[in-house]
Amino acid sequence: MSARMPGGWALFPPAAALAGGLAYVSAFAPLVGLAAIGALTLTYVVLARPHALMLVLVAALPWEGLLGYPSPTLSLVKVLGLLLTIAYLFRVLGGREKIFVPRTLTPVVVFGLLVGVSLLFAPNATGSLTKAISHALFIGFFFLAVQLTPDRRAVTRAMKVVVLSATFASLWGLYAFLQGDVARAGGPISDPNDFAYLMAALLPLPVFLMGEGGRHRFLWATCFIALSAGVLATLSRGALVGLACLAVWAVVTRRVSLTGVLAGLGAVVAVAGLAFVFAGPLVQANLSQKQNIASENVTSRFAYWGAAVRMSADRPLVGVGPGGFAEEAGRYGTGFSVSGRSRVVHNSYLEILAENGVPALVAFVIFLAGTWRLLAGTLRTARDEGDRQGRRLATTMQATLVVAIVGASFLSVQLFTPFWLIGALATAVARGVGAPERSSAGSGLVPARVALTR
Repeated sequence: MSARMPGGWALFPPAAALAGGLAYVSAFAPLVGLAAIGALTLTYVVLARPHALMLVLVAALPWEGLLGYPSPTLSLVKVLGLLLTIAYLFRVLGGREKIFVPRTLTPVVVFGLLVGVSLLFAPNATGSLTKAISHALFIGFFFLAVQLTPDRRAVTRAMKVVVLSATFASLWGLYAFLQGDVARAGGPISDPNDFAYLMAALLPLPVFLMGEGGRHRFLWATCFIALSAGVLATLSRGALVGLACLAVWAVVTRRVSLTGVLAGLGAVVAVAGLAFVFAGPLVQANLSQKQNIASENVTSRFAYWGAAVRMSADRPLVGVGPGGFAEEAGRYGTGFSVSGRSRVVHNSYLEILAENGVPALVAFVIFLAGTWRLLAGTLRTARDEGDRQGRRLATTMQATLVVAIVGASFLSVQLFTPFWLIGALATAVARGVGAPERSSAGSGLVPARVALTR
């Protein structure tokens, strides 16, 4: 059976009947008619434009903190993920998609299964279910992003969408910070540290887009400045450490010249200088407040890290269950909560170790190492073939991964956008190097066996 939709005059009778029915309903019940039009539009997007729906989901990720509708359990982002899953299944069943299986998918699936095993043996399985579902949703997002980002053009589109969305989120956070409404910029994300982590991880993307040339270079330069300002306004030391490690890596590996690093650093310093010029008292007051609690934060982190290690020693194979650290931390010598915040490990790797066990942590690390290896191989191939864009794409993905990996040493962000989005885009970059360019709206993807031979 053909997967193509009818076209030309064959569509005229049903289209006319549908339009007449909508007009009739709208005349007597405008709200019902409007709802019907919205439902039909959504149905069309789901069935015919899953790649566009994928971009909508990517754009929504930096705003997830404000999209807890119709409820926090069933948020708009989760609804978009469900619709995207349905759209992809329709394409697979219609024969228009081939399931692409990159090597990095195996450790991701194993990690998900091990989280499920941890849930089965959790002391409080009911309380662990919510976080286990969150793991499943991010793994599902990774899979769908891999399938629906088939080439470098799709990667570039995704970059543009997430950079623009994150820029507006950063401006949102900056406005609240400069108005004095918050002590630290958090934007649409409630935790300033998580907000800083996302903005910092995305900083290499506008740099890549600027290097592509064209008439939008000024736009991407503006996005870079806005994201940098957002990071600085969070007063997050972890994000700054991640960016410092990125700068060192870029210079040592000669990915970027020292002049380029100094230019980027100069832009960040200029942003900080402008902040002190136009909002000096406010910035100094917030810095003083941050310094007052800095010692308490450091103490709490060491306490939580030690507790996570001891939890893992007691339950090395399955951990205390997804989300179990907050409940069990008091039994391991961390019976306090910093400034009223809930107990989290503030280290993604130790949190996985404590909650899901050693095997789960090994699977997660293999996923990260596999992604890095995939990008390294892509970079070598691009260099050999003189593929400048492929080389820059691989380097950009490596840069974002450096920030994500380092930042995760100070935050519990394994259930956050960067790891999974970077991992998915890395597979698309690898497919686009050494292979003919394909349109993301094409009738099929590169077969799985091609990717497995890379």
